Amino acid sequence: MAGMVVVSLTSIPPRFATLGPTLESLLAQRPAPDEVLLCLPRHYRRFPEPVVPPPLPAGVRLVRSEDDPGPVLKLLPALREVGGAGHDLVVCDDDWLYGPGWLAALLGARRPGVAVAGSSFPVRRLKRQGPPIAQGFAGLLLNAGMFDEALFHPPPEAWSVDDVWISGQLARRGVPLVEAPAARRAITPRSALDALQDAALDGLNRAAANRACADWLHDRHGIWPPLERR
Repeated sequence: MAGMVVVSLTSIPPRFATLGPTLESLLAQRPAPDEVLLCLPRHYRRFPEPVVPPPLPAGVRLVRSEDDPGPVLKLLPALREVGGAGHDLVVCDDDWLYGPGWLAALLGARRPGVAVAGSSFPVRRLKRQGPPIAQGFAGLLLNAGMFDEALFHPPPEAWSVDDVWISGQLARRGVPLVEAPAARRAITPRSALDALQDAALDGLNRAAANRACADWLHDRHGIWPPLERR
């Protein structure tokens, strides 16, 4: 029997009211995903109000988490739910519209043991060298066999920078990353209310948080060594 294709994302309360178009764009993909998961914590670190999940269209299933690990929540409970290296899991963001051909482009580039990103950036942007960093907004195709238990225990340095954390886990496990540019071309941005991209948490802006997470991963696992000074 062929493996399933599951799309997973997370969201935050300020975006619940406008989440519908993104979810509908995921359900409209052809080939269609077997399921779309919306992963939400029971309590948010940044939003103290009680969490009331938004209404969901048919085909989208709510998955709850007892804690809030940050935007990596799009991946962690979904891997537990889907399980098995034979199933494809695609993670994405809640502030984009995913046009026709997006999922097909990611699936068309898949190879055994290879992660597929719609977009990535070179780690030298963080003054390091090694495998690139996948950008989840354009979609990232993965499976459970690419990770071990370490993925599920991000340090505080990784809380706001899921792209660096996930890419670091792929790098330390020796999982190659390839791009599917057609997936990036198929998406369009929506309004990003309360975007982490613009936030400063624990005194760190996004660039500083990326560097702090990369530093932690290098110190623990030896990946992404600093660029040689010339």
